[in-house]
Amino acid sequence: MKKFIGFMAIITVFAFASLTQAEESRSPADGVRTASVKEMLIAGNYVYLLVVEEGEEIWLATAPHSVNNIKYGDIIEFLAEVEMQDFHSNGLNRTFDSLWFVSRIRIKQDDAIDGGAEEEIL
Repeated sequence: MKKFIGFMAIITVFAFASLTQAEESRSPADGVRTASVKEMLIAGNYVYLLVVEEGEEIWLATAPHSVNNIKYGDIIEFLAEVEMQDFHSNGLNRTFDSLWFVSRIRIKQDDAIDGGAEEEIL
């Protein structure tokens, strides 16, 4: 468990540093993936989201504060930073074949309503 916590701390620091450095020059299309939220599970320090991206279901994991306003059916945009294969969640007592860790998620707004503005979830 200590190795996993250390690993996640390193990933978080790396991901935050790279996002912070590139954030000002990044356009919304750079590496951003879009999906609809199908299911949300809360366990321990993570929220697990089952999303549908281009017809394929994938699982995401993120911190609870990242999904404050996200609900079932929302279209979200995210940066999939680290993929873990055969990841076991002790909190859910479940093993995911593939799980993407995500630190930044935002709700994609309807372009027809607001001219393309996006709400970022911090």
